[in-house]
Amino acid sequence: MMQVFQKLQEAWVFKVCLSCAVTAAVQEHAQIFAAFVILVFADLASKWLSLSRQRLIERGVESPNLWQELCSIRAARRDGYIRSSAMRTRFVHKILSYAVVVASAVVLDFMLAHAQVPAFATNVVIGYLAITEFISILENMQQSGVEEAGTLVELIRKRSGIMTDKKQETERRNEK
Repeated sequence: MMQVFQKLQEAWVFKVCLSCAVTAAVQEHAQIFAAFVILVFADLASKWLSLSRQRLIERGVESPNLWQELCSIRAARRDGYIRSSAMRTRFVHKILSYAVVVASAVVLDFMLAHAQVPAFATNVVIGYLAITEFISILENMQQSGVEEAGTLVELIRKRSGIMTDKKQETERRNEK
């Protein structure tokens, strides 16, 4: 019996960390948060490609391709197009803002559920945030030279109801 307890105590830190990771991985909220982090990182990477393209164009490359943009990210960082302090500040602010907004929606849904009213806030907030991140990624890709991304942006904006300005909102209302 003592051997069993000794075996359980071996590498206990690893076992605790692994069990926490597995528990988090199967929790829906942890998965949603991880998905948001992936979207934000994809947005960040697409922004770097866009800034790298800007640098290449200013250096005389007429129509840089995606591979050139990717290879030029390090040079764009060195030349100040990509600043880690600005990117880090935006990233942390964005993740913290998302966490606060989603937490507020969860609290609202909790209150609505206790008042026997259908909860909706969390789904709306998560959906809106995911769509806006996806649109941002597509806009960055469009600035990186992927022309098809612009068409997708318009399609997603139209389907989701997320407009960029008053003119688009007026056009949408007139269509109805």
